[in-house]
Formats: sequence, C-alpha cells, structure tokens
Amino acid sequence: MEVMDDCMSFPNLIVKVKRYQKCRMTYRDLEWKEQVRIFKGDLSELIQHEYDHLDGILATMQAIDKKTVRNLAE
Repeated sequence: MEVMDDCMSFPNLIVKVKRYQKCRMTYRDLEWKEQVRIFKGDLSELIQHEYDHLDGILATMQAIDKKTVRNLAE
C-alpha cells in the first residue's frame, strides 16, 4: 500500500512510501518465550516504520520519488 508517512525525526515533513498491508513479527517475551503477532493496516505501517529505524532507515530514504516529499510548514 502507498501511505503518506511522517516522522518525529523530521517535523513538518511527509513522504509517500510503499508498505505492506500486513506484516508478521516474531519476538521474545519477558519470559523469553517466542511470540508471533500479525499486524494489519495502520499498525502494520507503524511497525514497518519503526523497524526501519532499527536498521538505520529513515522514511525519507523510502520515498517513492522526490515529488512525494512535502514540507507541511510551507
């Protein structure tokens, strides 16, 4: 899906990016047991955005093209 993504790293900036409509996350809970969760829609987009940060990827680096980056302060 294509979404307009914003980020607290860049206030007033929005970027059109492509994200999956659904994602699956595997993690360990506080008792170190493996857990799996499926996220859909807006929550899926948020998880992907935050996971990108863990890999050093910013929304601006995911922009579909330069025309889709907008400064809301203008």
